[in-house]
This record gives sequence, structure tokens and C-alpha cells, in this order.
Amino acid sequence: MSTLVSSIADGLRRAGFVFLLGAVAGLAVHATGTGGLQFETWSPVAIGNSVLVGVLYVAIIDATTRIIQVVMEAFVPVQSKEDVTIHALAPASATLFIFVGLTAGLKALLGTTFSTSWALLLGTGTIASVIVGGVAGVQALQSYYRRDRQDHAEGWEARMRRLRTQTCPPVLFDTLEAAQPLLEQNPEAAKPLLNTLQSLLEYRHEAGDEETVPLAREIEAALSYVELVQVQYGDELEVGFDVPDSLLSVPVPRLSLLPLLENAVEHGVQPLDEPCTITITGRHDDAQLCLAVLDTGPGFDTTDPDTVLRRGSGIADLYARLREHFGSEAELSLLPQGVLWCAPIPESSEASVPADSDQRPAPSPPSD
Repeated sequence: MSTLVSSIADGLRRAGFVFLLGAVAGLAVHATGTGGLQFETWSPVAIGNSVLVGVLYVAIIDATTRIIQVVMEAFVPVQSKEDVTIHALAPASATLFIFVGLTAGLKALLGTTFSTSWALLLGTGTIASVIVGGVAGVQALQSYYRRDRQDHAEGWEARMRRLRTQTCPPVLFDTLEAAQPLLEQNPEAAKPLLNTLQSLLEYRHEAGDEETVPLAREIEAALSYVELVQVQYGDELEVGFDVPDSLLSVPVPRLSLLPLLENAVEHGVQPLDEPCTITITGRHDDAQLCLAVLDTGPGFDTTDPDTVLRRGSGIADLYARLREHFGSEAELSLLPQGVLWCAPIPESSEASVPADSDQRPAPSPPSD
């Protein structure tokens, strides 16, 4: 009952606002028209007609923008700054279109009785569309940053929990499926496979106990993962590592490489009916570490970082953790066929990285 009363109250308040705004707009247009400031033009009939027309314009525009807002929220969620622009332009364009259409209809229906000039009405419509678009844009921008704050408020622990559950589940089931016949026929042959799986799962579930691990430990986990996925793909998958030895002792956040490798397998290898090559590269340049996971698969459907990062993927969680650990200097880039992240090397680790170590440019995608 209280919800019904609240809905009725909100409807009445909105109707009152529409009537007030329409009345003010209608009288303002009448006042700026030809002879609008002359006393004889302000008869009760003229005032009533101006108020009625103004309310009609505002009511139709209000209903239209509300419908567009509902449609936009359903089909174009605010996930990037480009979406904010769309949310602003759509109601603004609709407002101007409705204004022009309604004006043409009233002039055709009322003839000379509706004597307000086209120039004045178009100017009013343009101002109205700018206001509507501005309000819609501000609301969309607030929604964009509100979601950003909510994502950040989840905190490191929540993202680590997601990474622990997102990393490796497919390989778990594939490995168990491959090990089952071996366990029945030759249990000793299945032990290395199951030991590798156990090691990988333990590493994943240890995430959070130690915030950082040497890069060598991440690569070791990646090698275990590769060993398991090649049970399923065999010669269809080739994985190469190109990381200088000088970087192996650099501390990195745990699970900062494995999610990208899993993403490359899932989206780079699985959709293909031909062999795929995945390359993991590491570079050191001016006290900065860069790691990339590249593949010869179909690549991303977009390289816009905002769009991909706001899909709630493991890449988004990884980027948030990199920013928390390294600060604003951490960068994540989407390449046509892979992901690259760069971050400053901690000062305590710089001494162990020779100044003349491998300083080649940031990795580029492997050729098909």
C-alpha cells in the first residue's frame, strides 16, 4: 500500500512539475513573440492557449525522454565514456525531433491561429534539447563514476576471491577427464598429471597469503598450466616464453600472469580449428617491468580498455589489483591479439636487474 501511495505521490509531483515548466515555457515564448509585451496581447484566451501549448510540448518531450532513458538503460548500459556520450545525444536528438514534428503538426492543424514564428520555436527547441541532453549526460556520467567507485570499494580481497575461482576451472575438469582412464589402466602414469594439477590448484588457493611472489614463481605456475592444457590440445597449442633471467627475481602480484594465459587459451585457442601459438614475453625498460601474453587467435572484439575492463572479467580484476599494488603508474593495454601490462619495478629489486639487461621495445603480437 505504501508503495502505491508513494508511486501516486511521485506521479503527481512530476505532473505538477511538467505543468509548471510548460506554463512558464509557454508564457515565455508568448512574451518573446511579435507584440508579446503589449498589454492587449495578454488576454485570458491568449494566456490559456500559451500555457496549454507549453504544457503539451513539455509533457510529450518528458514522456519521450523517459521512454528513451528506459530503453538506453536496458540495451546500452553505461560501461564506458562513449556510452555516456550516447546517453546524452539520444534524448537530445529525440527532443529536437519531437519539437520540430510537434510544431509542424500544430501549425498544419491550427494554421494562422498558431502564429509563433518557426525561428523562435526552433531556437526554443534547440535550447530544450541541449538542456535535456546535458541533464541526461550528467546522470549517465554520475552512473559511470558511481559504478567505478563501487568496483574499487570491493577491495583487494574480493578481487582475489574472484581470481581464485576464475583461474583454472576448465583445466581442472579436462585434467580429471584425461586422468580417469589412466587411473584405471596405469595408475602410475596418472600420478605426474595429478601432481601437476595439485601444485597448480595449491598455488591458486594460496593467493592472498602472500601479496607478491617472484616472477619465476608465476612462470612456474604458468608452465604447470601449459602442461595441463596441452593434454587437451596437444600439437594444436604451442606456448613460448621469452623472459630474461634478470627479471625472474622481480616481485609481482600473485596471479598476475596466469589469468592472462588462461584468457588466451579460452578465447584464442578454443574458437580456432587450427593450431594456435601463445607467447609470454617480459621486458625491462627504465626501471619498468612489462609482461605480455599474445596469441594468434581471433583477438578481442574491441581494444577499447574501458569496454573490456568493465565487463567484469579476470582482466578487469587483475588491472584493479595492479593499480592497488603499483599505484597509478601501472598500465594495462589491450593489443589486437593479447594483453600487455607494465608497472614500475620496486626499488629493492632494481639492483638485481642489470642496467644493460634486455631493454627491447614492448612486445608486439606474434605473426600468424
